[in-house]
Amino acid sequence: MNIFFKRIRYIYLKTFTITPKIISTIIFIPFLYFLGWILAIPLIFLGIEKENISLIGTIITFLIFVISLPKWFEVRWKLNNVWKLVGVKINGNRKPSFYFLEGFLGAIILLSAILIPIIIFKDDIWLGEISIDILINSLLLTFGVGFAEELIFRGWLLEELKKQFGLKKALIFQSSIFSIVHIGFNLPLWQMISILSGLFLLGIFLAFIRLKNNNSLWGCIGLHGGLVGGWFLVNNGLLEISKDVPIWLVGPGNINTNPLGGFWGISLLFFLCLLYFFILKKMQKFN
Repeated sequence: MNIFFKRIRYIYLKTFTITPKIISTIIFIPFLYFLGWILAIPLIFLGIEKENISLIGTIITFLIFVISLPKWFEVRWKLNNVWKLVGVKINGNRKPSFYFLEGFLGAIILLSAILIPIIIFKDDIWLGEISIDILINSLLLTFGVGFAEELIFRGWLLEELKKQFGLKKALIFQSSIFSIVHIGFNLPLWQMISILSGLFLLGIFLAFIRLKNNNSLWGCIGLHGGLVGGWFLVNNGLLEISKDVPIWLVGPGNINTNPLGGFWGISLLFFLCLLYFFILKKMQKFN
């Protein structure tokens, strides 16, 4: 067993230096997920149900990822101030809480812009039934998913790709990967394309927010977390969205739709991306 873990550690460190560097970038997260799965499997013998093992493995994977980040940038790029690099630690007068609340407010505005036409389209959809469990799950999604995914995509991945390909290509690549890993392949082709388009624009918009906020990641965390947690709250007690509401408005999907994958959500994101593009050009962030 000791030899086995030594071999795993050797492979783990080896993934940092595989050439070309893009291969390391591609396999890094899948390899960490494999490590998390290995560490989680023995918990079955402690009586933990199998359906919880996947979640525990994902949490372990993220913890390994966080621990690995300083070493990753040190070995590959000779960089030490990692948390400032990925936008967790910031300098300046504004605190992380300011950017987070600004992003969270943006999520509320964006969700409102999507929900108001839905409410106008169909009356009597207000339920207002929020349990403690649903509220806690919504908060966990807001802070947990928001922080984890933004640290991975707009933190580590954006910086990693920027080092290899430059900022403009990194913006496209990180958003493409972000949209692909979130897609459900059990949907009709046109619905998948619609959701991919919405998620791609969301990935671009989140990256633009980070650039506008002097590379602080906290505005992205607030917006992303607010969208995920807020839509969960909407779908699980606040509103009963009728099946009569058109897909272009509520977005495609099976049980829980994705409003950012509908024509209306895509249009809003496209407008925001265009607006922020000109703002960033004026701020000379692309030079």
